[in-house]
Amino acid sequence: MMTCFQLHQIEEPCSLGAHAGVIVPPSWIIKVRKPQESKWRPFMLKPLPSPLMKPVLVFVNPKSGGNQGTKVLQMFMWILNPRQVFDLSQGGLREALELYRKVPNLRILACGGDGTVGWILSALDELGMTPHPPVAVLPLGTGNDLARTLNWGGGYTDEPVSKVLCQVEDGSVVQLDRWNLQVERSPAQPEEGTQKLPLNVFNNYFSLGFDAHVTLEFHESREANPEKFNSRFRNKMFYAGAAFSDFLQRSSRDLSKHVRVVCDGTDLTPKIQEQKFQCIVFLNIPRYCAGTMPWGNTGDHRDFEPQRHDDGCIEVIGFTLSSLAALQVGGHGERLHQCREVTLTTFKTIAVQVDGEPCRLAPSTLRISLRNQANMVQKSKRRTSVPLLNDPHAVPERLRLRVNRISLQDYDRLQFDRERLRDICECVSIAVGIVVVRGDCDLETCRLYIDRLQEVRTHTDECRGLPRPGSAHRLSPNWSFLDSTSADRFYRIDKAQEHLHYVTEICQEEVFILDHGGLAGGPATGMPDLVVEPNSGFFRGTSLLVRDSTGCSALHLASQHGHTEVVRFILEHGEGDTALHKAASQKHHAVCHLLMDSGASLIKTNFKGKTPVEQARNAGDQELASYLTSKQLPTTVSHEDLETAV
Repeated sequence: MMTCFQLHQIEEPCSLGAHAGVIVPPSWIIKVRKPQESKWRPFMLKPLPSPLMKPVLVFVNPKSGGNQGTKVLQMFMWILNPRQVFDLSQGGLREALELYRKVPNLRILACGGDGTVGWILSALDELGMTPHPPVAVLPLGTGNDLARTLNWGGGYTDEPVSKVLCQVEDGSVVQLDRWNLQVERSPAQPEEGTQKLPLNVFNNYFSLGFDAHVTLEFHESREANPEKFNSRFRNKMFYAGAAFSDFLQRSSRDLSKHVRVVCDGTDLTPKIQEQKFQCIVFLNIPRYCAGTMPWGNTGDHRDFEPQRHDDGCIEVIGFTLSSLAALQVGGHGERLHQCREVTLTTFKTIAVQVDGEPCRLAPSTLRISLRNQANMVQKSKRRTSVPLLNDPHAVPERLRLRVNRISLQDYDRLQFDRERLRDICECVSIAVGIVVVRGDCDLETCRLYIDRLQEVRTHTDECRGLPRPGSAHRLSPNWSFLDSTSADRFYRIDKAQEHLHYVTEICQEEVFILDHGGLAGGPATGMPDLVVEPNSGFFRGTSLLVRDSTGCSALHLASQHGHTEVVRFILEHGEGDTALHKAASQKHHAVCHLLMDSGASLIKTNFKGKTPVEQARNAGDQELASYLTSKQLPTTVSHEDLETAV
């Protein structure tokens, strides 16, 4: 921008570069004398409307996420007009919004945690800006649940801010429900605690009980010793320790005895007391507690509507300590209600939290009702380069990719020297293997096949009597993709955003992955197995252990559809997984006979606890069920992946 300002002074045109659509041109800014009644605004704006422009107003909270915001602030200052980038630690949020309120097509980028986003949305409400400018999120906080919901990921890694600006400009505008919290003082004798909540509006959730008590301990400790909470990792470690301490003290065990919950006129108190919930959450967005899904997946809703953040309804969920712990491994709470109004009465001082801001609330009556809807920017899934019309080679049907692992040490050393990192990759990377995927495969799907490479290699080595690969050659569980093509350097893709990126966006013939836990290694001693995406045919070297995105192997699919010859081929030429459940549920007698002759297990249960015999009975085939019962055999030997040989 400094170059543009200098060119402007000598009246030479400036294109504003690649981000001209989001930059506030210097010609819009008019310097004014400081009026005596104002101590803040030394300039004013006179925008020239253009349908091609979507100016972005950037607010950065330097204290969010372990003070990561300071570096982000400097990068935006460098790329954009400094007059459109604001440091929230210096104040001026309301003044900045007032200054830019007449700018057409304005978009806002909130760089911080979910609390920073709420702060900005509340300021927009106070100013009554019409139309309400949509707000995008660069997640710098600890939980970042709203950012995850809007596809901005669980935390900023090292993506170039130029890419972030493109995503803000191209993102789609969606609605976000916002909820009022009104507190009425209880006529009972006052106890220890406050009658005022830290926030009277929430965007994510309001909760009381165990989780709020843990958040309160974290908040009080951070206020007392802020220097100890300077990174997301340390913050999460403290949360884990506080949760364990609160679990031992059982401070929320009697929550159900001291609350009354009425949703749209329905009293939920008897059910809450019956199940002895120790935490109650009123949820507006699908994500909670750093990315978990307490309402469950869409297919699990049964008697309820799928959860949305723009439907004017709030979800009420109850948790025991065990169900709270299960959240981290894909579990969910007890779904209690979907409603538009809530009346919550507490009869003792209880820990509560509003969008992560906790307090001890004295006995009160709270009323939750819909406030309004805010415009938000949701990151979209799109290709960075649009294929040419009628060009069959623009998106290849299949991609054959060599997977290269780069250690964290090597990445930190060579991250900004893309060409050098490519040149010496043969020395600093270890080849994980080769995957063949569809041309339109996204990173989330590609991850499944890369993870499978590790399993295939380990299984193959064991079958050959070779020792298991050392830790230096195994990928750590939290590895991440590296974009090696769309910027002038390598950068990480956040795992929560992998479903938004196509493989073709980040690589060509080689895909690079960052192994966060691995050690720097030498060149690979040999190429591991080849993994081919299902439905691509049989290739020499293809493992028959490969599964599709639903977890089905070739043996599963052949058994399910009654392909007896294919089942025989797989049993003769490769190792398979349990398939008898599928064959029995589809009543394929010949396949079941073949599987039994090969030693299939009759006592192994599926994820619903059903045996193959029960599957046959459920399918209404008593003859097949009787046959399988007559073939009951002792337990078969299991492999490490918890599946039997067949």
